Amino acid sequence: MLDHLYAALHSPRGIIIQTEDAEKLRQRYYAIRRETLDPDLDRLSFIISPTDPSQLWIVRNDQKKGTPPAGVGDA
Repeated sequence: MLDHLYAALHSPRGIIIQTEDAEKLRQRYYAIRRETLDPDLDRLSFIISPTDPSQLWIVRNDQKKGTPPAGVGDA
């Protein structure tokens, strides 16, 4: 499963995983990310597809978690 996280991290937008229980799978990926302690994986979001509940989207964000958008706080 860790290979899915790194595949999503290195793809332009992320990957889609087919599953029978997207919520359960999402929680497993959150746990794996937490246990791995790789700060690069904080760039990933786990989203259940709004149109197909059998799909879990692992989406890569351009910014690390907690990083303010460009221009915020600049003087």
